[in-house]
Amino acid sequence: MGKNVPFKKNMIQGGAIVLAALVLGVCMICTVRTLKSYDDTVKVRGLCEKEVPADRVVWRISYNEKSNSLADLRGTLRQNNDAIVKLLREAGFTEEEVKVGTASYDDRYTWANNTSQITFRYQANQTVTVFTRNLDLVRKLQQTLETDLVNQNILASSYADYQYLGLNDIKPAMIAESLENARTAADEFAKNSHSRIGKMRTASQGYFEVEDLDENTPQVKKVRVVTTVEYYLK
Repeated sequence: MGKNVPFKKNMIQGGAIVLAALVLGVCMICTVRTLKSYDDTVKVRGLCEKEVPADRVVWRISYNEKSNSLADLRGTLRQNNDAIVKLLREAGFTEEEVKVGTASYDDRYTWANNTSQITFRYQANQTVTVFTRNLDLVRKLQQTLETDLVNQNILASSYADYQYLGLNDIKPAMIAESLENARTAADEFAKNSHSRIGKMRTASQGYFEVEDLDENTPQVKKVRVVTTVEYYLK
Protein backbone atom coordinates (compact mmCIF):
# COMPACT_ATOMS: atom_id res chain seq x y z
CA MET A 1 0.00 0.00 0.00
CA GLY A 2 2.87 2.32 0.78
CA LYS A 3 4.17 1.98 -2.77
CA ASN A 4 0.86 3.24 -4.19
CA VAL A 5 1.08 6.59 -2.40
CA PRO A 6 3.84 8.07 -4.62
CA PHE A 7 2.03 6.68 -7.65
CA LYS A 8 -1.22 8.39 -6.70
CA LYS A 9 0.67 11.55 -5.88
CA ASN A 10 2.34 11.50 -9.28
CA MET A 11 -1.01 10.90 -10.96
CA ILE A 12 -2.55 13.86 -9.20
CA GLN A 13 0.39 16.09 -10.09
CA GLY A 14 0.33 14.92 -13.68
CA GLY A 15 -3.40 15.50 -13.90
CA ALA A 16 -2.99 18.96 -12.45
CA ILE A 17 -0.31 19.78 -15.00
CA VAL A 18 -2.48 18.53 -17.85
CA LEU A 19 -5.46 20.50 -16.55
CA ALA A 20 -3.33 23.62 -16.14
CA ALA A 21 -2.02 23.18 -19.67
CA LEU A 22 -5.57 22.87 -20.99
CA VAL A 23 -6.70 25.97 -19.10
CA LEU A 24 -3.65 27.87 -20.29
CA GLY A 25 -4.31 26.77 -23.84
CA VAL A 26 -7.93 27.89 -23.71
CA CYS A 27 -6.87 31.22 -22.23
CA MET A 28 -4.29 31.71 -24.96
CA ILE A 29 -6.86 30.92 -27.65
CA CYS A 30 -9.31 33.40 -26.13
CA THR A 31 -6.58 36.00 -25.81
CA VAL A 32 -5.52 35.57 -29.43
CA ARG A 33 -9.10 35.86 -30.59
CA THR A 34 -9.63 38.95 -28.48
CA LEU A 35 -6.46 40.58 -29.75
CA LYS A 36 -7.38 39.61 -33.28
CA SER A 37 -10.74 41.32 -32.87
CA TYR A 38 -8.94 44.53 -31.94
CA ASP A 39 -7.17 44.43 -35.30
CA ASP A 40 -10.51 44.80 -37.09
CA THR A 41 -11.24 48.50 -37.41
CA VAL A 42 -12.92 50.87 -39.80
CA LYS A 43 -11.88 54.46 -40.45
CA VAL A 44 -14.59 56.86 -41.61
CA ARG A 45 -15.03 60.58 -42.14
CA GLY A 46 -17.87 62.78 -41.02
CA LEU A 47 -18.58 65.99 -42.92
CA CYS A 48 -20.47 68.99 -41.60
CA GLU A 49 -21.23 72.08 -43.68
CA LYS A 50 -23.13 75.18 -42.70
CA GLU A 51 -24.08 78.39 -44.50
CA VAL A 52 -23.79 81.55 -42.42
CA PRO A 53 -24.07 85.26 -43.20
CA ALA A 54 -20.86 87.30 -43.01
CA ASP A 55 -20.78 89.49 -39.91
CA ARG A 56 -18.05 91.97 -40.86
CA VAL A 57 -16.69 93.57 -44.00
CA VAL A 58 -13.32 95.19 -44.63
CA TRP A 59 -13.83 97.63 -47.50
CA ARG A 60 -10.64 99.00 -49.07
CA ILE A 61 -10.80 102.10 -51.28
CA SER A 62 -7.53 102.64 -53.14
CA TYR A 63 -6.19 105.20 -55.56
CA ASN A 64 -2.87 106.58 -56.79
CA GLU A 65 -1.62 110.02 -57.73
CA LYS A 66 1.46 111.33 -59.58
CA SER A 67 3.38 114.58 -59.47
CA ASN A 68 6.82 116.07 -59.99
CA SER A 69 6.63 117.71 -56.58
CA LEU A 70 6.47 115.72 -53.37
CA ALA A 71 4.85 118.66 -51.57
CA ASP A 72 2.12 118.90 -54.21
CA LEU A 73 1.64 115.15 -54.14
CA ARG A 74 1.17 115.11 -50.37
CA GLY A 75 -1.28 118.00 -50.64
CA THR A 76 -3.32 116.12 -53.26
CA LEU A 77 -3.44 113.03 -51.06
CA ARG A 78 -4.71 115.05 -48.10
CA GLN A 79 -7.46 116.58 -50.23
CA ASN A 80 -8.48 113.22 -51.67
CA ASN A 81 -8.48 111.52 -48.28
CA ASP A 82 -10.62 114.27 -46.80
CA ALA A 83 -13.08 113.95 -49.69
CA ILE A 84 -13.33 110.17 -49.32
CA VAL A 85 -13.71 110.28 -45.53
CA LYS A 86 -16.37 113.00 -45.84
CA LEU A 87 -18.33 110.91 -48.33
CA LEU A 88 -18.16 107.84 -46.08
CA ARG A 89 -19.16 109.76 -42.95
CA GLU A 90 -22.10 111.39 -44.74
CA ALA A 91 -23.21 107.92 -45.88
CA GLY A 92 -23.44 106.79 -42.25
CA PHE A 93 -20.11 105.25 -41.25
CA THR A 94 -18.67 106.27 -37.89
CA GLU A 95 -15.27 107.80 -37.28
CA GLU A 96 -14.07 104.55 -35.66
CA GLU A 97 -15.04 102.54 -38.74
CA VAL A 98 -13.02 104.63 -41.22
CA LYS A 99 -9.22 104.39 -41.21
CA VAL A 100 -6.80 106.26 -43.50
CA GLY A 101 -3.72 104.20 -44.18
CA THR A 102 -0.15 105.36 -44.63
CA ALA A 103 0.62 106.27 -48.22
CA SER A 104 3.48 104.58 -50.07
CA TYR A 105 5.68 106.77 -52.27
CA ASP A 106 7.78 105.83 -55.27
CA ASP A 107 10.55 107.88 -56.88
CA ARG A 108 10.38 106.61 -60.43
CA TYR A 109 13.76 108.08 -61.29
CA THR A 110 15.47 105.50 -59.05
CA TRP A 111 14.63 102.60 -61.33
CA ALA A 112 14.02 104.17 -64.77
CA ASN A 113 16.56 103.58 -67.54
CA ASN A 114 15.56 106.79 -69.30
CA THR A 115 14.16 109.50 -67.04
CA SER A 116 13.29 111.70 -70.01
CA GLN A 117 10.41 109.35 -70.80
CA ILE A 118 8.85 109.79 -67.34
CA THR A 119 6.18 112.48 -67.19
CA PHE A 120 5.80 112.46 -63.41
CA ARG A 121 8.70 111.61 -61.15
CA TYR A 122 6.79 110.77 -57.96
CA GLN A 123 3.89 108.37 -57.49
CA ALA A 124 1.89 107.62 -54.35
CA ASN A 125 -0.55 104.82 -53.51
CA GLN A 126 -3.17 105.45 -50.87
CA THR A 127 -5.86 103.30 -49.23
CA VAL A 128 -8.79 104.28 -47.05
CA THR A 129 -10.31 101.29 -45.25
CA VAL A 130 -13.72 100.78 -43.69
CA PHE A 131 -14.07 98.15 -40.94
CA THR A 132 -17.75 97.66 -40.25
CA ARG A 133 -20.55 95.22 -39.46
CA ASN A 134 -22.97 97.29 -41.52
CA LEU A 135 -22.84 95.09 -44.60
CA ASP A 136 -25.97 96.56 -46.16
CA LEU A 137 -24.52 100.07 -46.13
CA VAL A 138 -21.33 98.89 -47.83
CA ARG A 139 -23.25 97.08 -50.54
CA LYS A 140 -25.43 100.13 -51.14
CA LEU A 141 -22.53 102.59 -51.31
CA GLN A 142 -20.46 100.30 -53.55
CA GLN A 143 -22.87 101.00 -56.37
CA THR A 144 -22.21 104.74 -56.41
CA LEU A 145 -18.85 105.32 -54.69
CA GLU A 146 -16.51 105.22 -57.67
CA THR A 147 -18.77 107.48 -59.73
CA ASP A 148 -19.07 109.97 -56.87
CA LEU A 149 -15.28 110.05 -56.55
CA VAL A 150 -14.75 110.50 -60.29
CA ASN A 151 -16.94 113.60 -60.02
CA GLN A 152 -14.33 114.88 -57.55
CA ASN A 153 -11.42 113.97 -59.88
CA ILE A 154 -10.47 110.92 -57.83
CA LEU A 155 -10.01 107.73 -59.82
CA ALA A 156 -10.36 104.99 -57.22
CA SER A 157 -11.13 101.29 -57.03
CA SER A 158 -12.59 99.38 -54.12
CA TYR A 159 -12.71 95.84 -52.83
CA ALA A 160 -14.95 94.48 -50.07
CA ASP A 161 -13.65 91.52 -48.06
CA TYR A 162 -16.62 89.90 -46.31
CA GLN A 163 -15.65 87.97 -43.18
CA TYR A 164 -17.23 85.67 -40.61
CA LEU A 165 -16.01 86.16 -37.04
CA GLY A 166 -18.50 83.94 -35.20
CA LEU A 167 -16.75 80.64 -35.87
CA ASN A 168 -16.17 79.81 -32.19
CA ASP A 169 -19.92 80.04 -31.55
CA ILE A 170 -20.79 77.28 -34.03
CA LYS A 171 -17.74 75.02 -33.63
CA PRO A 172 -19.14 72.71 -30.88
CA ALA A 173 -22.37 71.97 -32.74
CA MET A 174 -20.55 71.39 -36.03
CA ILE A 175 -18.05 69.02 -34.43
CA ALA A 176 -20.89 67.07 -32.82
CA GLU A 177 -22.69 66.82 -36.16
CA SER A 178 -19.54 65.69 -37.99
CA LEU A 179 -19.01 62.95 -35.37
CA GLU A 180 -22.62 61.85 -35.75
CA ASN A 181 -22.21 61.67 -39.52
CA ALA A 182 -19.03 59.64 -39.08
CA ARG A 183 -20.87 57.18 -36.82
CA THR A 184 -23.63 56.84 -39.42
CA ALA A 185 -21.05 56.00 -42.08
CA ALA A 186 -19.42 53.46 -39.76
CA ASP A 187 -22.77 51.82 -38.98
CA GLU A 188 -23.48 51.49 -42.69
CA PHE A 189 -20.09 49.87 -43.26
CA ALA A 190 -20.63 47.46 -40.38
CA LYS A 191 -24.05 46.52 -41.71
CA ASN A 192 -22.63 45.72 -45.14
CA SER A 193 -19.75 43.71 -43.65
CA HIS A 194 -21.99 41.76 -41.23
CA SER A 195 -20.29 43.14 -38.13
CA ARG A 196 -21.00 45.61 -35.37
CA ILE A 197 -19.37 48.88 -34.38
CA GLY A 198 -17.40 48.83 -31.16
CA LYS A 199 -15.67 51.55 -29.21
CA MET A 200 -13.97 54.52 -30.81
CA ARG A 201 -10.26 53.90 -31.29
CA THR A 202 -9.03 57.27 -32.58
CA ALA A 203 -10.52 60.55 -33.71
CA SER A 204 -9.02 63.61 -35.37
CA GLN A 205 -10.68 66.89 -36.22
CA GLY A 206 -9.80 68.62 -39.45
CA TYR A 207 -9.38 72.34 -39.95
CA PHE A 208 -12.41 74.57 -40.19
CA GLU A 209 -12.68 76.14 -43.64
CA VAL A 210 -14.60 79.35 -44.27
CA GLU A 211 -15.22 80.18 -47.93
CA ASP A 212 -17.54 82.33 -50.01
CA LEU A 213 -20.70 80.48 -50.94
CA ASP A 214 -19.88 81.43 -54.54
CA GLU A 215 -18.25 84.30 -56.41
CA ASN A 216 -21.52 86.21 -56.65
CA THR A 217 -22.46 86.05 -52.97
CA PRO A 218 -19.34 86.79 -50.88
CA GLN A 219 -21.60 88.05 -48.08
CA VAL A 220 -22.71 84.45 -47.46
CA LYS A 221 -20.08 82.03 -46.15
CA LYS A 222 -19.83 78.24 -46.25
CA VAL A 223 -18.21 76.77 -43.13
CA ARG A 224 -16.87 73.22 -43.46
CA VAL A 225 -15.18 70.70 -41.17
CA VAL A 226 -14.31 67.02 -41.61
CA THR A 227 -13.72 64.70 -38.65
CA THR A 228 -11.90 61.38 -39.11
CA VAL A 229 -12.87 58.59 -36.70
CA GLU A 230 -11.64 55.01 -36.35
CA TYR A 231 -13.91 52.40 -34.70
CA TYR A 232 -13.29 48.85 -33.58
CA LEU A 233 -15.39 46.20 -35.33
CA LYS A 234 -16.96 43.31 -33.44
